Amino acid sequence: MQEPLQLLIELQEIERKIKILAEDKARAPKEIAALEEKKREAETRLEEKKVVLESAMKSRRDLEREVEDLEGRKAKSKQKLLEVKSNKEYQATLKEIDDIGELVRGREDKIIEQMESADALDSQIREHKLLVAEAIKKLEEEGAQLEKEAKKADSLMLILEEQMEQLKPKIPSDLLKKYQFLRDKRAGVALAPVQSGTCGVCHMSLPPQLFIDLQRNETMMNCPNCLRIIYWTGHEAYKQSSQPE
Repeated sequence: MQEPLQLLIELQEIERKIKILAEDKARAPKEIAALEEKKREAETRLEEKKVVLESAMKSRRDLEREVEDLEGRKAKSKQKLLEVKSNKEYQATLKEIDDIGELVRGREDKIIEQMESADALDSQIREHKLLVAEAIKKLEEEGAQLEKEAKKADSLMLILEEQMEQLKPKIPSDLLKKYQFLRDKRAGVALAPVQSGTCGVCHMSLPPQLFIDLQRNETMMNCPNCLRIIYWTGHEAYKQSSQPE
């Protein structure tokens, strides 16, 4: 019974390695997509800050033009002050000059606020530019590494698949069918190692006599609970196959 069972153990180990490599390879596109999304998010935030800054600068330019217009009106009012002939008209012109001065001060206060806001936005934009640069660098470096690992996984899977195809003809067809049936019905695991009388997959204790018979390694046996093909890891032929990598 040793050779067929040992071949099944080897087959299951090859399939396990192929599955791990396939899962690792499948993660690569997702991780690259996540890196690309982070880069897009950083770029979007940067553009948003630029839009806000441009809007603030436009508002500031509008205020500066308003101040310029008001100063022009103020200058005309001062000129008019020299030409008035009545006290009433003189007082009205003075009030007009004061009112314009108040409007100018209000606009200038807003301009100062806009300048302070622009300085803060400039600082934020510099920070976001750094974040974008970091995201691009990370995407390039980690993306290249992930693609390299995916190619390596492809190469390893080809080697393992070739080993698997060479191994299958050595296994009796009825035994191979049983193995494939159990694998498909038992979450991809058809064989279970037994240590200290316990199934290594479902973790149920074997009946004492069954465990004694299993150690003799004379016939194919199944776990009475999960029905997987079982083998005793204490047997010299199966020790190496049972060691996790």
